Amino acid sequence: MSHEMRWGGLAGIGAVVFAVVGRLVFGPAPKITASSSTIAGYLFEYRSQIMIGSLLYAVAVVLAVWFGAALATALRRADETSDAPVLVLAGFVLVAAIGFVAVSLFAGLTYAMTAYPALLVVAAGPYTALAVAGTIAGIAAALPFAASAWAIAHTHVFPMWMAWFAGLVAAVRILPAFAAGSTGGVLVPGGPLVTYVPGVLAGLWVLAASWLLVREHLPVASAPTTQAMGHA
Repeated sequence: MSHEMRWGGLAGIGAVVFAVVGRLVFGPAPKITASSSTIAGYLFEYRSQIMIGSLLYAVAVVLAVWFGAALATALRRADETSDAPVLVLAGFVLVAAIGFVAVSLFAGLTYAMTAYPALLVVAAGPYTALAVAGTIAGIAAALPFAASAWAIAHTHVFPMWMAWFAGLVAAVRILPAFAAGSTGGVLVPGGPLVTYVPGVLAGLWVLAASWLLVREHLPVASAPTTQAMGHA
């Protein structure tokens, strides 16, 4: 009996854990509305933590792709005619690519500007650009959750509440992107509401889906084996 679903679930749990630890390691990152000196001071003071946190995020990204592949496989085995599993996997790969590039750029930015302190005077510019780009990228991050909601509702691989939960995560991921031009208030890019609420909801959904994959061998995952035994 294959355990690939369980391994994918463990990868999803690992992705959330590494992402949370990575964020904690980053320390108190300033908002984009903070002064240039505050942003420059953060990059200089937390240089080592940013580099370590970036590595942890990179590991989380790889594990998230593994989880996405396992989830897409479970959905595909439930309905081989649907395009939803392809969208789920493509969504996770797309988000992973964006996340990997973003965290690598942030690490590279920090390294370069702290290695050449004269560059810190312009640190606020690229720091703000990355925050705004990350907010707009929420549109891409909504794809795997929207596709998962559709597929779960159609196949019932997971309980129906997981479909509604995935749809909520997708909506919360999209909405902040339309406020990316905000220069203040609760919807400012990189702010707690725009960053943490979507991230926490997405993390909780991944944990729930991962636990469902780990705790039981899904019926759809065992179907090919059963059929093969029947033919034999």
